[in-house]
Amino acid sequence: MRTFLILLLLYPFAEIAALVALADRFGGLAVFLFVVLSSLLGLWMLRNQQIGALFTLGSVMRQGDRVSLYSLLWPLRYLLAGVLFLIPGVISDLAAVLLLLPFKGPSIAVNARAATGPAADPDAIDGEFTRVDKTTPPDRRLH
Repeated sequence: MRTFLILLLLYPFAEIAALVALADRFGGLAVFLFVVLSSLLGLWMLRNQQIGALFTLGSVMRQGDRVSLYSLLWPLRYLLAGVLFLIPGVISDLAAVLLLLPFKGPSIAVNARAATGPAADPDAIDGEFTRVDKTTPPDRRLH
């Protein structure tokens, strides 16, 4: 926990140092344009986030019963990448690009039914029945 807090406090200084190093290498105007364009990209991504969710739903429906967990988390990754692009800096932009890379990830079953109740027993036969109770006099009962 303490390490995370220290990294969180050092993050702005690392971003500023990276921007200064880039400005020294490529010039201040180029770095300024890079920061403005990445922020506009993040704003555009956040405004069009619904389209990403719609594409994810369409791909899940096309893939059938095996779906990647990373593809289900795509709208969340897309949203987080948009927020990271809005933050001015190089490190946040690199993290956003990493989030947008198409990782395959493990597959999960979509149509898997919960294994509870009588259907969980593989020897059980599922069916319908009707119970008919006949009231027979005691003297006519078979023994």
